Amino acid sequence: MLAACGARDAEGGVTMPKSAWGLLAALLPGLLLPAWAAEAPARFSIRQGDRYGAIDAGGRVVIEPQYDAELRFADGLAVAAVGSKVGVIDLDGKLVISPQAKVGIGSGEFAQEVSLASLIAGDFAEGLAPFRMGRKLGYLDRSGAVVVPPQFDQVEPFAEGQALVAQAGRWGSIDRGGKWVIEPQFDKPFRFREGLAVVLVSGKGFGYIDRKGQFVIPAQYNYAYNFSGGRARVQLRDGFGYIDRQGKVVVGPSKDYRIAADYSDARAPARAGDQGWGYLDPQGGFAVAPQFFSAREFSEGRAAVAVGDFRNHQWGYIDAAGKPAGAARFQQAEPFSEGRAAVLVPRAGYGYVDTAGELVIGPLEGVTQVEPFQGGLARVWFSQVTGRDGRWGYIDRDGKLLWKVEP
Repeated sequence: MLAACGARDAEGGVTMPKSAWGLLAALLPGLLLPAWAAEAPARFSIRQGDRYGAIDAGGRVVIEPQYDAELRFADGLAVAAVGSKVGVIDLDGKLVISPQAKVGIGSGEFAQEVSLASLIAGDFAEGLAPFRMGRKLGYLDRSGAVVVPPQFDQVEPFAEGQALVAQAGRWGSIDRGGKWVIEPQFDKPFRFREGLAVVLVSGKGFGYIDRKGQFVIPAQYNYAYNFSGGRARVQLRDGFGYIDRQGKVVVGPSKDYRIAADYSDARAPARAGDQGWGYLDPQGGFAVAPQFFSAREFSEGRAAVAVGDFRNHQWGYIDAAGKPAGAARFQQAEPFSEGRAAVLVPRAGYGYVDTAGELVIGPLEGVTQVEPFQGGLARVWFSQVTGRDGRWGYIDRDGKLLWKVEP
């Protein structure tokens, strides 16, 4: 996402008339419906020459290539730049915040006007986006109106009506009006999962709070992870184990196996010494016996596992009971997304399998890298000459190439 900082006054601050915050809403166009009221259709960035546009999930060009930087849509909006002009566009390419919308920053000889959109410092989420004025960050809405004036040192996107923000090195959370929900008190940013967030308290360790900032599980652990599937992985005195939402140890450390990942689909990969990797059930017993050279977390009811040894192993997939979904025959196997998983077929190239483990796309000729399906399409790369600026294209769930960036 493009971002820019304006000039500062002698003290490093930003000057702006107090009335300007309210005036921005009147000066800029607004939308009738909030973007977060419904899930936005997918848009996929394309490049033609040195210009960027976007296609929809059917491969139709909805925004002609005309911008200088890749369009990254979030919450139905994207920052778009042409030369020094920066604006915000919607899913159809219409301007929501015009490049002509400007604000004054600095004072005296440092005073200048800059594009409001150029100050945006992150993605839109739930109708709001962070923006930077001088050294401080706040939030503006889809019309460009400032909802939360810049006052924070660090910020995160909104999620479920709250945003993580930091002041003076301490993290807390605010509501959409900028009021504190959780006062700034924690050393590190925290993420809510399943209604709880793991936080670090100096001198005490890690614990868990609810969305009001109340401790549900006291700070007591040397290390802790977020909840997943009703379980959280924590470091206890004798090693890692799992706790439930009340803080009760439901799977304790064991000398028989090593806990190394979170639960997903009621399964957690664990290694039992020379026996290899298997999967624990929520009570800590092996639902899938240790037998694999390597094992990954479940996604969409399937987990990638490797059979063999260090010198010679192949990847395949199993279901929650440990039953193979197709033969283990791949050099690489990635997690499932939208019913497809990327695999590397030895001496043939990349492709995608379905949940039965059958190769339904590919191997794809000339493809050097693949990405998961999102919004009905997957991005595939045909070169990596200059990293992420290489040639890419998009395929649908049937493997049809809908767009390819040409040199």
